[in-house]
Amino acid sequence: MTSSWHVLGVGAIGGLFACRLQLGGALVTLLDRGDHGSNPVPADLTINLSGDVVGSHTFPSQRICEAQEIEHLLVCTKSWAIEPAIASVAHRLSKHSTVVIMCNGMGHAELIEHYLNGATLVLGSTTAGCRLTTAGTRQISGNGATYLGNSRPHPFAPDWLPVWKKGVPAFRWTDDILPVLLAKVALNAVINPLTGLHRVANGDLFSPQFLDQTEQITAEVQSLLTAAGKLELANALPDQVRLVCLATAENHSSMRVDMDRGHQTEIESIVGWLLHHLCFDPPATPLLSSLYKTILHADSELSSTPVSGG
Repeated sequence: MTSSWHVLGVGAIGGLFACRLQLGGALVTLLDRGDHGSNPVPADLTINLSGDVVGSHTFPSQRICEAQEIEHLLVCTKSWAIEPAIASVAHRLSKHSTVVIMCNGMGHAELIEHYLNGATLVLGSTTAGCRLTTAGTRQISGNGATYLGNSRPHPFAPDWLPVWKKGVPAFRWTDDILPVLLAKVALNAVINPLTGLHRVANGDLFSPQFLDQTEQITAEVQSLLTAAGKLELANALPDQVRLVCLATAENHSSMRVDMDRGHQTEIESIVGWLLHHLCFDPPATPLLSSLYKTILHADSELSSTPVSGG
């Protein structure tokens, strides 16, 4: 049986997964936040898979204000936009719906639970890289791995997994998604603020100019993980930071891109969550806390906060 998916937040990553799910055999519809005027037209997304291999995908569009119940919803907004995004489609969700959240950071389940109307909540994490080019195409910068898992323990995997397994490279379903999410948040807490504030590529964090700061902020995030009893994640973090920075040396982090464009960052759901919600009595983190406050202040001074996909 073919599953139908609606995608909310069709930025770089949202567009990538819309194409992947369509390749996996799903019926994919893009949700349009537009006004109540004329009917939305089908959307064409062009994606550069590798080298000269370019794929073109056409999707039907549908306004969020419509009444039709949504069977499967994939949300790929920026983390700060997730609550209003889910609220906007709450009238289309029921206990028969599934909502998959593929956003950076932590703490999303608590924010949106009361909008779900009994829908099953699935949380996701991906290391796939994708960026929007000036021509409007999506350029894949790395396939990475993608994990999904229920927000609460559940003994059975869902019956809609085949389209993900077929269309998404290196896809895994896990019975415990929280360690996966925490590992990515810890990694992002090291890489994103430094690359964003200094406007450098990921690989630059291991240059002589930034190595000391990279090592210090890594140690501070390790101390937070250790205080929370996450010793395995803490011990693995330095190698993970080095591996990702070297493997994506020329890439720009999402926070760097947001700051370059004058957009609101996801600092609160990444670093803010680690500092304020990971453990009861957090250790001192002078550099991480300083970066957090600096970027949070920059966010507060933005004159506008455009709502876009991640």
